[in-house]
Amino acid sequence: MTDDQGWGQTGYYNHPVLKTPNLDAMAANGLRFDRFYAGAPVCSPTRASVLTGRAHHRTGVPSHGHALRLQEKTLPAALKAAGYATAHFGKWHLNALRGPGVPVLGNDSHNPGAFGFDQWLTVTNFFDINPIMSRNGEFEEFKGDSSAIIVSEALKFIRSAKEKTF
Repeated sequence: MTDDQGWGQTGYYNHPVLKTPNLDAMAANGLRFDRFYAGAPVCSPTRASVLTGRAHHRTGVPSHGHALRLQEKTLPAALKAAGYATAHFGKWHLNALRGPGVPVLGNDSHNPGAFGFDQWLTVTNFFDINPIMSRNGEFEEFKGDSSAIIVSEALKFIRSAKEKTF
């Protein structure tokens, strides 16, 4: 799932300007959900809907920059309870902070760990080059493009979880 992207903003839907070769390859070689719609037109409410399976207005997140209610039952919490390793990598934006991204503090009551994530590497909102992020509440400086960093760190987690499981 991508953030704030319209359905026609991909190469495989013949957008006249945008080039999305990686998404095009995924669409050609994987499962496409062409009629799967986001819960809202902006980021935070959509995240709340995906994590809970509920309409975003019921989760306390009517728009961006609102906190997900602590009593919400989340998919990661259910998976964790079933023995799965869970992790969140990237923009969190469910702890009621607005503005540019800053690392999520470990004592933030609405950090990803409060919603079932064993591991998390995140910031509150958008981030770009050479980000300072929070790994389970501890600040960490990174060099490079944030998207590449997130993918690399997520792959490390997946490999580690796979080795522990199998």
